[in-house]
Amino acid sequence: MNRRALLLPGLLVLGAALLVAGFFATFERKDVTEPVTFHGEARYNRFFALEQTLRRLDEPVTSLATLDPPKMPLTSGDTLLLGDEAARVDVDDAARIAAFVRSGGHLLLSPGAAATVRVPLFEALALLDPRPAEHACRLLRTAAANEKGGVLLCGHRFRLRPGAPVEAAIGDAQDGYLFARTRLGKGTVSLLAGFSALSRNELKQAAAQQFAWQLLAPNRGRGVLYLVYALDGPTFLKWLSVKGWPALLALAALLAAWMAMRSARLGPLLPVPPLHRRALLEHVQAAGEFLYRRDGGRSLHQLACETVLARLRRRDPACVMLSGDALYARLAERFGLDAAQVAQAFQSPANAPAFRASIITLARLRSRP
Repeated sequence: MNRRALLLPGLLVLGAALLVAGFFATFERKDVTEPVTFHGEARYNRFFALEQTLRRLDEPVTSLATLDPPKMPLTSGDTLLLGDEAARVDVDDAARIAAFVRSGGHLLLSPGAAATVRVPLFEALALLDPRPAEHACRLLRTAAANEKGGVLLCGHRFRLRPGAPVEAAIGDAQDGYLFARTRLGKGTVSLLAGFSALSRNELKQAAAQQFAWQLLAPNRGRGVLYLVYALDGPTFLKWLSVKGWPALLALAALLAAWMAMRSARLGPLLPVPPLHRRALLEHVQAAGEFLYRRDGGRSLHQLACETVLARLRRRDPACVMLSGDALYARLAERFGLDAAQVAQAFQSPANAPAFRASIITLARLRSRP
């Protein structure tokens, strides 16, 4: 076999082998994690990761956006994490939550900047000192020596009323607390500057996991944990009647002014002015006079003849084949008229009297059955 014929395939095989060998020599397999945006419930529920973690640990947990008693029957031994602003809790719910804590429940809430104002929930608990405190941050670390990093606990500091028992705290009574746990009746209240350490991706860090486990310790394993990530506001009509009455008053005034501007002015009743219009007969007569003046009545005469002949052919099909004198004789015999008069009616009129006579004869022919 010719060596030149084997040279080209051999070079191709050698090149392919070199490419494969180079690929496997430089190939390195790596696992790449691509972060994606939150979707589903994780987009609006910042405690979704905490809820799923507790479910895997067989802890009874429920995420809610309401304090409705049928959906959240608080009993002693339960835990309530109020993640939304405490200022949105009304008087009735505040009294129910305070009674729940005093009966043995565990409440976690964040006073935030609302600690210095009058809030129904704070008044029902009677734990906070309204004196203002500064914003601060604290780095939380785990007890493990080899653990690096941590999670930041940031927010407005808060103060407790003098004499309130403090079981655990981050901060002090002089500068304020970032976290404090105190007793209220048979239950426990855990006050936290912010819940960012328990939200979304922060729970990936060991320090946040350990801190969350300590926060839930008082009633863990005794009842249901309710995670309130948001609070539904009042109904639109209720909010509009309570907060929006100035806008409603302004809109009513504008509506009254517009109605006064668009309505008819008061005064004596006046008759309706007559409309300028012609009777139907006047319109027909005016149209006929116009057509007559245009060509001496020839077009009107032709239309009248065509109308009579069309009606005759429908009533008497035998007349279809007739024309001229035979047709005029047939019409005269059928309608009892003079044949010469009928023939004259179908001739083009020379003047106004002839036009009038022809139209009268044609009208008689058309009106008879």
